[in-house]
Amino acid sequence: MADNFNQIPNPNGNSAEVQNAVNAALNEQKKKKRKKKLIILAVVAVVIIGIIAAAGSGSSDDTPKVEPAQSSASAGDSTEAAKEEANEAAVPELIKAGSSVTLKDVKITYVSCDADFKNYSEYAEVKDGNKVIRAEFLFENNSSNDVMLESFECYADNDKCEEFYSVDDYSSPALETISAGRKFKSVVYYEVPKNAKSIELECDTDFWTSDKLTFEVK
Repeated sequence: MADNFNQIPNPNGNSAEVQNAVNAALNEQKKKKRKKKLIILAVVAVVIIGIIAAAGSGSSDDTPKVEPAQSSASAGDSTEAAKEEANEAAVPELIKAGSSVTLKDVKITYVSCDADFKNYSEYAEVKDGNKVIRAEFLFENNSSNDVMLESFECYADNDKCEEFYSVDDYSSPALETISAGRKFKSVVYYEVPKNAKSIELECDTDFWTSDKLTFEVK
């Protein structure tokens, strides 16, 4: 019995070795977990710093601010847009004979006017108390496309007047089409009251917007 008992391994020695091995394994796992946590924390920290930096830069007073651009005309720009703006701004309320107006596509020259024209046919009928006026214009198409002129009318003291046809060179610009780079000379005549205080000619410059130019006869 005693011999058999003595052959049993010493549990104390084996358990110590096993325990040391277990501890070593646990320590290794803890180190790995610690490394993973550190990596995760580092990534999170970088993201947070990036967010804070972005938010800070967005609210900083040093952020470039977009200012409204100055109009090309006021800045002295020589572009076509600037020229158009300047021309439109320079158009007077009443255009006098001898003046020219340049629009987007057409240049209009008010060549001359006669507020009491008498050189018409002796057979022409002019109503009592009326007279005939004559006005000459030159239209120039400065665009690369055909341009159609709009209506052309006369008003005496705000009353619409009738056209006068008993002349040889009558040529109304209404609904005329001018080819690109071409010119059109227009001579119009109207019968108006002799005692009219103001006589004006109106020319539509845009069918869609009803913009008009007003030319002074008297």
